[in-house]
Amino acid sequence: MSEVLTTGWESGLPAEDSLTRRFVLAYADRITAMAERTGGRQAWAAGARMVDLRSPFGYDNAVVVTRPLFGDEWTAVLDAAGAFYPPDRWWVLLSVFPTPGLAGLVPVGHPPLMLRVPAPFPPAPSGLEIRPVRDATTLADFEAVLVEAYGLAEVGAPAIADLTLAGSLLHLRVGYVDGRPVATAGSAVHHGVVEVDWVASVVRRRGYGAALTAAVAGVAPELPSVLIASDDGHGVYRRLGYLDLFRTTMWEHPPS
Repeated sequence: MSEVLTTGWESGLPAEDSLTRRFVLAYADRITAMAERTGGRQAWAAGARMVDLRSPFGYDNAVVVTRPLFGDEWTAVLDAAGAFYPPDRWWVLLSVFPTPGLAGLVPVGHPPLMLRVPAPFPPAPSGLEIRPVRDATTLADFEAVLVEAYGLAEVGAPAIADLTLAGSLLHLRVGYVDGRPVATAGSAVHHGVVEVDWVASVVRRRGYGAALTAAVAGVAPELPSVLIASDDGHGVYRRLGYLDLFRTTMWEHPPS
């Protein structure tokens, strides 16, 4: 009788089986917890988790593929997502696995998944003050930087602009220079990794985005941190010591 080797994605396998599995489950659990706290919606499909935070910003409303899918399984996931989201909702699909062409969705790209092992970070730039989001004022500053940096003024406030998420679930930070908010970042800790997100800066090439990344990755300095890099941030993260693991695949259902 031949031995059956694990694929690393069986349903009962511990999250700790691999760093990739940790990231996938951490991301899925984080967006699910955000939905639970903000009155959003969530649903399971075979091999995917879907969350609708009712946000005008599509990256808040996500389908996360949680294991390799084959053949008609992709069709089933797309059908489930089509039934789950309102027709005019902007949402994205994130997969760490290769995908076929997905009818009805628009390819976003293949942003890299990056890893940093526990190690000291360089000091923040002189004159930058980093504050945690703990009240309406710091939350409004966090939102204002995100909206400006990502060009969301015509879209609306992202789902992150909710105090019920700050502190225990999400570790949000705002960077200030001379009292002006200039940069943001956030993180969540699940399954033994620090998942970094919402890195933004409205003042470029001053090291502010890197400093905010370090601040939120450092909420659990004994753990590795992971993030999905944008084209603009890729070089910044490399200089901070993040390593490229592989490229993910992202699709979107744009707003109608």
